[in-house]
Amino acid sequence: MSKLVNDIPFGGILSSKMKIGALVSWAEWMIADNNLIEEVYYGTIVEKITKIEGGRPMVIVLVACSKTGDILSLNPFQLRLEDTN
Repeated sequence: MSKLVNDIPFGGILSSKMKIGALVSWAEWMIADNNLIEEVYYGTIVEKITKIEGGRPMVIVLVACSKTGDILSLNPFQLRLEDTN
């Protein structure tokens, strides 16, 4: 029986469409006054790295948040590419 082998890290195919300098957005959810609130953040991709998480390679996207200026480590599945003209 053959063993399935994949050299692409988790999130690698999706993150290949995300270029450094691209504008992205992501949402964070919170509960305030017993209501569910979605806050959307925007930022710019500054770097993509591959880390070992849970014994397998995974792509992490470093994003500079436009609101706070912080550099955040985000999963590419959290991010949406935004159109820029």
